[in-house]
Amino acid sequence: MVGPSFRSNRMCGERHSLIKHLPMKIRQQSLIDCLPHEVWPYVFSPEHFQKWNEKIVSMEVQGEFRLGHPFVTHYRWRQEQLQCLTQVERIEPNRLLELRHSSFVGSRVRSEMEVVERVTLSRRGSRTRVTKTVAMRNHGLPWLLAPLLWIISRFGKPVGEDHLKEMCENRKQASRRG
Repeated sequence: MVGPSFRSNRMCGERHSLIKHLPMKIRQQSLIDCLPHEVWPYVFSPEHFQKWNEKIVSMEVQGEFRLGHPFVTHYRWRQEQLQCLTQVERIEPNRLLELRHSSFVGSRVRSEMEVVERVTLSRRGSRTRVTKTVAMRNHGLPWLLAPLLWIISRFGKPVGEDHLKEMCENRKQASRRG
């Protein structure tokens, strides 16, 4: 009786450890009444990027994102300030921006956490589908919470306004009037 009980506890512990370190991916999509080349400047410009991404407090980068260029990003996460090293991993003009965040500093955050943030634009007629994906590794979230967050982000109603959509569509309406 001791053998099987010990074995199942060990396997349960291994599974818990494995799940705790599995990547967690959150995805959000929206449809913007603009073409991809009209949306791209709001994705590719750090100045605009931090305006529509509410979690960002500031980014120590100017001009446009450059492939391989590292910089520091300051976030507000869980009501606390943190910072990380951000590097531009992929750029496909008018289609894709991928940023990798690592070396986190702040309370209640794991320094070894790694986050890959991807914004993908795809044309849908005269509109653009924007897919924002955030993949986290070494997040340290309890194993029961990770699938719950995935389900909510995948099937739940979006919370708050989509500031990227708002910025792009307001600019398009203003250019039509002016």
